[in-house]
Amino acid sequence: MERQILHIDVNNAFLSWTAIEMLKSGETLDIRTIPSIIRRR
Repeated sequence: MERQILHIDVNNAFLSWTAIEMLKSGETLDIRTIPSIIRRR
């Protein structure tokens, strides 16, 4: 059987969810338009 690797980018999803919540609460800056890095602790 050939080995397969699955990578799920939940960091990108987290940024999208955060951006939507910010926009719903009245924020005018859409953080999805800003290059971002998420640092793991």
